[in-house]
Amino acid sequence: MVDKDSLVKLTQQLIQANTSNPPGNEKTVADILVSRLRAAGLEIKIFEAAAGRPNVLAIWRGKSKGNTLLINGHMDTVPPGPRESWKFDPFSGKIINGQIYGRGSTDMKGALAAMVIAVETLKKDGWEPKGTLALLFCSNEEMGDLEKIGMRFVAPKLTKELGKIDCMLIGDVTGLDIVVAEKGALWLEFTAHGKEAHGSMPWLGINAIEKLGQFLIELRKMPLPASHPMLGKSTISINTFSGGYKTNVVPALAKATVDIRLVPGEDKEKVKAAISNLIKIMQANDPDMNIEMKEVMYASSSETDKDEPFVKQLAETVKIVTGRQPEVKGEHGSTGASIFKAQGIPAVVCGPGKDSACHVSDESIAIQDIVAAADVYVQFAKRFLS
Repeated sequence: MVDKDSLVKLTQQLIQANTSNPPGNEKTVADILVSRLRAAGLEIKIFEAAAGRPNVLAIWRGKSKGNTLLINGHMDTVPPGPRESWKFDPFSGKIINGQIYGRGSTDMKGALAAMVIAVETLKKDGWEPKGTLALLFCSNEEMGDLEKIGMRFVAPKLTKELGKIDCMLIGDVTGLDIVVAEKGALWLEFTAHGKEAHGSMPWLGINAIEKLGQFLIELRKMPLPASHPMLGKSTISINTFSGGYKTNVVPALAKATVDIRLVPGEDKEKVKAAISNLIKIMQANDPDMNIEMKEVMYASSSETDKDEPFVKQLAETVKIVTGRQPEVKGEHGSTGASIFKAQGIPAVVCGPGKDSACHVSDESIAIQDIVAAADVYVQFAKRFLS
């Protein structure tokens, strides 16, 4: 049986360790997790590509052969933002009416605590895995790990350490529903080059803001052909724009960044080619249209067959624990599942908490939700590794 008091105290301890990213400093949380799991008898391996920002792999190798289950979470959080927007200290772990408050309580220190307590519960029960149970705690998830010091750094090393991984369970926020499909993220930067002129004589210049604006309007209309049964269509969102430096100067430079979310089946290179073609068409019709495109970040989409046996086993486990049939669904955002899928690791997402509680002031998570998550991890491990 899950030790509720121990779970609550560990969640509070993790919240009180500030791992706001930037700068991260995930070592403060990693040390807590490593201490608990080493005391439980797990083998610990540390993968560190940046000082103070480790990735922790804790391994419980059974005495007999069987499946390998990897449960994953990230140790960093977004920053708390202005202190005055919080009713409580964002790093207090304060408890009110069955809710634990603090930055990272939902995303995702409550889940990290649930994973550790699940392992400790299994140890206390005298259970032994048939195969291998491993926990992976990563740094830098909240920044997409563009620096390749977290998930992108450790993912290629996992099969060497664990062999074939039969199921990866990412404990990110789903309300204990099961996410089997995620959109990919393609971030593009567009730069328009124009010609400066005095603001009173705009006909002597080429207004980069106007040119870029005209292009972005057409880009927003560009159809993306793929459609997904869970996620619908891919999306284009224009999210930053800058240009000019003085009201009476025609701007010679303007920039915008665009967030394109690609459903499984949408080809990134075809999308970029279509955008390049749009630029060419607009330039052919307007010689003063000078637009450059640059790829800033890409994370591929991810999908695991909803009919995989372990997906059904996980759904049955959630129902037994909570009394509710979990929804098997898609996710418009990204948890990094695609990074592990690229290594041949089948990944699904199932963790406690509500999306609406993430990245907001007075973030909190219900104690009953993290208790349920810990119980799900215990029961699924027993089912998958017995």
